[in-house]
Amino acid sequence: MWPALLTTLYFSRHHSIATTIRAPRAFNRQLHRLRPSLFLHQRPISSTIRRDSRLFGIHHTLTSVMTTTDTAPRRSARLAKLDTAPDNTCNSLQDDKYSSMKVAELKELLKQNGLGLSGNKAELIHRLSSNAVIQSATAAAAAGNDSKKRTVSRKVTPDTAADEADDDGSKKQKVAVVSTDVQCLPRTREMQLKTSDMNLTVLGVDEAGRGPLAGPVVAAAAIVPINISGVIDSKKITKEEEREQLYEAIVASPGVRYAVAVVSAQRIDEINILQATLEGMRIATEAVMKLDQEGGDIVGEVNNHASADRTEISYVITGSTQANGEVGNQSKTNNYYALIDGNKVPKEMPCPAESMIQGDGREFAIAAASILAKVTRDRLMHEYDKKYPEYELSRHKGYPTAAHMAIVKKIGASPIHRRTFAPLKYMKFDADGKIID
Repeated sequence: MWPALLTTLYFSRHHSIATTIRAPRAFNRQLHRLRPSLFLHQRPISSTIRRDSRLFGIHHTLTSVMTTTDTAPRRSARLAKLDTAPDNTCNSLQDDKYSSMKVAELKELLKQNGLGLSGNKAELIHRLSSNAVIQSATAAAAAGNDSKKRTVSRKVTPDTAADEADDDGSKKQKVAVVSTDVQCLPRTREMQLKTSDMNLTVLGVDEAGRGPLAGPVVAAAAIVPINISGVIDSKKITKEEEREQLYEAIVASPGVRYAVAVVSAQRIDEINILQATLEGMRIATEAVMKLDQEGGDIVGEVNNHASADRTEISYVITGSTQANGEVGNQSKTNNYYALIDGNKVPKEMPCPAESMIQGDGREFAIAAASILAKVTRDRLMHEYDKKYPEYELSRHKGYPTAAHMAIVKKIGASPIHRRTFAPLKYMKFDADGKIID
């Protein structure tokens, strides 16, 4: 009796099933009016219905209708979009690859590739698959245009291994392996740009040393044609020895062109750290483009190195190799595009450019520039440590650690300290850098 009565009253009171289903509270109210005794123990409506076998059939039927009626049109609309996508074997293989992954993992991959994160799992998989197909086609085209490209690696012979033996007798390879098929950051944005122009030269730009209280800020711009194993964000390479090895691998890799701009603490105090950083990025980009087009370096072979003894407000060092590894410039193109780490593009850039937030952890070219800038600055700070040993600059590289701040408060500031940085800007110094009480 009860199931029949409930069904009759429930559907006769509402003209539209869909309207009733979208308002489940109305169903609760009807049951309260029909059989108040069911709710004496204040149990949830779903629990009460399931405990009463006579009502469970109605609850199950209404739930099924609600699911079918309410979600089917939207799901069909989403799937219809996917049905219009090209159906090929490559996409199918990629779909199989991603289908076993969780949504969070798919979104992380999309984020790393600079793709959108919205949509359901099927749409995320389709987006990743399409991007993979584009990258594969681009890589194939690049390989066709450069048929002479080959894997370059450093072989360790018994003789060289003996020369590289450590004091404890262990043998260690000093130079990172360079290869076209290695573990490093992807060239996602670079490949996307080259789909429209395969002759485009993409360079990465990054800086090191914005936060320290002492020392210069260093910016680097680099064109690195081949992948180098281990090239990731320099801040994630915690061992200085590993960064040194990667630096040597980058500057010796076939076809590399790079420029590193050193902007002094004096210049930072003149125009502020942000403008000094952007200026260094622009100078480095101009230098690497000039090097690529004309050859040679900016200030001459004799002075083409970073040093703590140099007194210029800012200067640039450059370097390049031919595709066969010999020193010299590589190409004569006038078509450049810069990928810059951060959220700002310097004014008056010599080529089109775009900023990329956390680009040093997403794009190979930017990561390579990051390593060049970081290692150059660290080397300079080691040299400055010999000039000003009381500050222990090799230990903290000029960053405001507790030990560094205690030394500054005790003996004052050195010539390479940034006087516009807190807390130094609140202190008074004499001509020798001593604190004036």
